[in-house]
Amino acid sequence: MEPELVSDEEILAFTETSHTVFEDEFDAFYDVVRAYLKTQGSFSDGGLEEADFSSSRWVDPMSTLTVVSNVPVTQTMAEGLILELEKLKKPHVVVFDGGIESCCVTSDGRFLKSKR
Repeated sequence: MEPELVSDEEILAFTETSHTVFEDEFDAFYDVVRAYLKTQGSFSDGGLEEADFSSSRWVDPMSTLTVVSNVPVTQTMAEGLILELEKLKKPHVVVFDGGIESCCVTSDGRFLKSKR
């Protein structure tokens, strides 16, 4: 799977079109993402320490989760995350923003990267 090169605005659109989910669904989503990313590097809940990835579960429960990535999100990493997201019952998106690159991974098998 090759990443799709898109504009930053197209990646941001996933966040803007995100919808509210039940808290237990969001917790399961967050836990899946966190567990997978911990296999790829260090992870900080709440961003209080330096880590490869950081996010927080203490946000409004949405179908999209924003993660700050201080390492490149590789194709292999995205493919592994897609496999984890496919285990969830409903569609979800992980947006990597605020680190070294903007990209997103969707539960329907897409890996979109900013064409900066």
